[in-house]
Amino acid sequence: KTIDDALGEVREAVDFCRYYAARGEHDFNEGGLMLSGPTGEKNTYALTSRGVFVCISPWNFPLAIYLGQITAALMAGNSVIAKPAEQTSLIAVYAAKLLIKSGLPPHVLTVLLGDGEVGSAIVDHQDVAGVAFTGSTEVAKLIQQSLASKEGAIVPLIAETGGQNAMIVDSSALTEQVVDDVILSAFGSAGQRCSACRVLFIQDDVADKTIDMLKGAMGELILNQPENLSTDVGSVIDMDAQAMLQRHKSHLQG
Repeated sequence: KTIDDALGEVREAVDFCRYYAARGEHDFNEGGLMLSGPTGEKNTYALTSRGVFVCISPWNFPLAIYLGQITAALMAGNSVIAKPAEQTSLIAVYAAKLLIKSGLPPHVLTVLLGDGEVGSAIVDHQDVAGVAFTGSTEVAKLIQQSLASKEGAIVPLIAETGGQNAMIVDSSALTEQVVDDVILSAFGSAGQRCSACRVLFIQDDVADKTIDMLKGAMGELILNQPENLSTDVGSVIDMDAQAMLQRHKSHLQG
């Protein structure tokens, strides 16, 4: 990540921690919420912990999503087994150390490093009480199938998966603003995030002007090492990601 992207992610991680702490104070109040009883019965709605929660996080937000999943599960009173992406295990371990240093009891959080086979093994364990997953739709479906096949109580799955994000631009839009937003969305984190703009639909009346300005802005982007302050677009995560980009480039040229 570039310096700007990295700072943005740290801020997002802090926001997650503050948000779930606030939700915990609101949602997990003692005594629960008293509901009306139309026939005179007494109904109480209360939230409780479930047990061991498995949190599987992606490499493209190795701090923010990782901490967001963990803090949400811990806030609700669960213990957590966190399985970060294998490409970003160092960040995950360092963040866990900071959590423990800040006062988190060490026994409520376990960081388990490894690839998808490790994640599959812990999801399949009979004592897992819940799963939070961020990643591909294909893997989410596999987790869903695994949990559905278990005996006993239904295990909840919270899944955040990818999509095809489009921006629609009509003639009333300010072209300069459109170009700024497209550049930020499409090329932030080198485009390696589910929120990246992948398709741009432009009204015919303003298409030529917008495309010309967008080409000019793209031509000014600096591709370099992400630790350099002048860099706009850093490297992709690994050789597999690079190969995918090369295939896409060949397809467009062909």
